[in-house]
Amino acid sequence: MHTRPRIAALLLFWSFLLVACGPSADAAVVPRSTIAPTVAPSSVPSPTLIPVFAAGSRVAGVDVAGLDISAARERLVAALTITPAPLDLRVDDVSLTIDPQTIGRSVSVEDLLSQARVALGTGKPVSLPLTISLNETALRAQLVSLANRVATPAQISVISSTKIISRSFAYTPGTTLDVDAALSRIRAALSFARPATTLALTLTEDPVVPQVSNERILAEVQSMAGQWSGVIGFHLHDLKTGTEVRFHDKTVFAGASTIKVAIMLNAYINLPKFTKEQELWLDEMIKYSDNIAANSLLAAAVGGTSTESAFAGATQMSKMLANDLGLKNIYLYVPYEALDYIQQKKIKYTCGPQDPVGEKPYTETGCALRATPFAIAQIYEVIDTCAKGGGVLPEKFAKLSPTRCQQMLDRLATNDDKTRMVAGLPNGTRAEHKSGWIENLQADNGIIRSPGGDYALAIYVYKKLPKGVFMWTDEQMAPVVAAFSRLAYTAYNPVKLKK
Repeated sequence: MHTRPRIAALLLFWSFLLVACGPSADAAVVPRSTIAPTVAPSSVPSPTLIPVFAAGSRVAGVDVAGLDISAARERLVAALTITPAPLDLRVDDVSLTIDPQTIGRSVSVEDLLSQARVALGTGKPVSLPLTISLNETALRAQLVSLANRVATPAQISVISSTKIISRSFAYTPGTTLDVDAALSRIRAALSFARPATTLALTLTEDPVVPQVSNERILAEVQSMAGQWSGVIGFHLHDLKTGTEVRFHDKTVFAGASTIKVAIMLNAYINLPKFTKEQELWLDEMIKYSDNIAANSLLAAAVGGTSTESAFAGATQMSKMLANDLGLKNIYLYVPYEALDYIQQKKIKYTCGPQDPVGEKPYTETGCALRATPFAIAQIYEVIDTCAKGGGVLPEKFAKLSPTRCQQMLDRLATNDDKTRMVAGLPNGTRAEHKSGWIENLQADNGIIRSPGGDYALAIYVYKKLPKGVFMWTDEQMAPVVAAFSRLAYTAYNPVKLKK
């Protein structure tokens, strides 16, 4: 058998196989004991950075750049909690010392940090001004006291003319300490870590227009009346306060056309509404002082159209003034331009007492058409009160209402006469008035609406006619009415003078 050679061949084959699968002859042999074991990655965290304020950051003027919130707090407390020195206020030669502690000046570092905190760690600089707290009530009280010490009052004066009777009230403005502005300046002055120790305050022009006292108005009325060689009647009524200035206001004057305001009132009392023709009469009577229109309204008030009805209407109106409104020495018993009718018909008519009548000084009045400044002013006052929703007119007369009373005022504002009362007023001033004039008298009465206040005013100017003179002209009389109107207007709205 060939067993041995076969075994030898197998051994040789395995020898070659082991050599081929073994390590390379060039490879380094590493002992088992020198091989490093595999290590897992480390899990230890990096340290956290504390947020700080960016470069250029300032809080209340204090540099906090690079500081965290705690360090910033320490620096702000050190810089801002110093007790400030007293603040010396000076107004001209008057001084007042303000102790910051007495007015509760304080700084809240925590409030400042609360506002600045949002910028921490953002890399953006923060800039916050110093904010302080004050007891403004306490500070204002001290400033008001100072203002009272340093204020100078306005000075009332009178501008007069030597050529004509004309006077106007004027004023030089006073000076005052603007408390609100001073308070703002003091707050600003104290809004520093080390506030200023002195602060100069200046006075400003007082914007308040001074009021002229009734005593001063009356004194000027008396002085002006003394320049007139006749009789002046004057009544001024403040529609807000009810105060009055009265000079010969119960002297009886001829009523002339001033009583046409009462004719209008009587028509409104008795007629629930007006026809187109009656509306025209009202317009003609008030705007142009038309006498025939006035007579027609007197007649219409009693339901008629004739002259006899006009007489009846005049009596009706006069009784209303006396009985319902309680007015004395104001009446119309004879319609306008009725002398020829009286002579032709030989009719009797009512007549008041013969002159002299009423209070001194006396004037020439006739007996059938009279008025006093006091009584005529009352008519305007009750119409105005009615227009505002109150007073005697709507109580006594069912046909009157605030709307209808306002209509009367609006009609009076259409008066076309600009030479008497209106001539003493600035252009555009609303005057609800009715004027009148005869040979020896001129008058104008009404309500004036002005920036300084509304008032009722009645002015009567009388001068006896010498022999050979049959009538005083408008050029002689109307400027006197205008002068007293101007005086009253400037009492409410004095002319501002420059210092």
